[in-house]
Amino acid sequence: MFGLLSLLSRLRFSRKEVDFVALARRQYLFPIAGFIIGAIVAIFAFLLFEFVGNEIDAYLKSLAIVLFYFMITGLMHIEGLADFGDGLMASGSQERKRKAMKDVSLGAAGVFFLLVAFVTLFILILNLDGWVQSPTLVSWTESIPLVLGLITAEMSAKLAMITVMTIGPSSHEGMGSVFTSAARPWKLLAGTAIAVAIAFLFSGIYCIIVLLGLAAGAFVAWEARRHFGGVGGDSFGAANELGRIIALLAWVVLL
Repeated sequence: MFGLLSLLSRLRFSRKEVDFVALARRQYLFPIAGFIIGAIVAIFAFLLFEFVGNEIDAYLKSLAIVLFYFMITGLMHIEGLADFGDGLMASGSQERKRKAMKDVSLGAAGVFFLLVAFVTLFILILNLDGWVQSPTLVSWTESIPLVLGLITAEMSAKLAMITVMTIGPSSHEGMGSVFTSAARPWKLLAGTAIAVAIAFLFSGIYCIIVLLGLAAGAFVAWEARRHFGGVGGDSFGAANELGRIIALLAWVVLL
């Protein structure tokens, strides 16, 4: 788990080098790492919304949460989204699109994808300041804070990544191919069961929102196969960001 957190965030618990092969074999545990990451951000957001006075505007609070979010998760996945966008919008053959995706220079499409992701996340977090009646069967509370949607969204993001790995195939040799080669349908099912079980404990019937990660991952994998001939690390990052955003959007709209 420490290795997974080191891979998927900026949290570091050991100086040991990350064993990508071992982590690839245990990719079904990604949602647990997502739960931990999301919980850390949700706690920060809850404290900021509940205990910081009105002298700080809600927009500034939301901005602080977004910045804290990426301080915890790092920019690896959002960078993958930007590179994915550059490749997606490039014209020509799959080879030319892969070159555009791997280009170290950020293109206009990548900038656009980044801006849309940041602005959307900011607006959605702005709407998490409040409480909602709990539909859960667990009797420990009658209402839940909306910031718990950050946990659901992060687990959805990790489900999206596993989905891309499972659908594959890898477009080229690299770190991404290590995860696609280790992917199995049962690992995706196990990861899905873990995510739904955890989400149910704090959101009841709304735990189904976490399943949007499957749809996000399938969409990214389909686009990657169509434009690049397969998936890779940038596809994982794009799926992570898309899975997070659509789950958080559903949470805000439904609750």
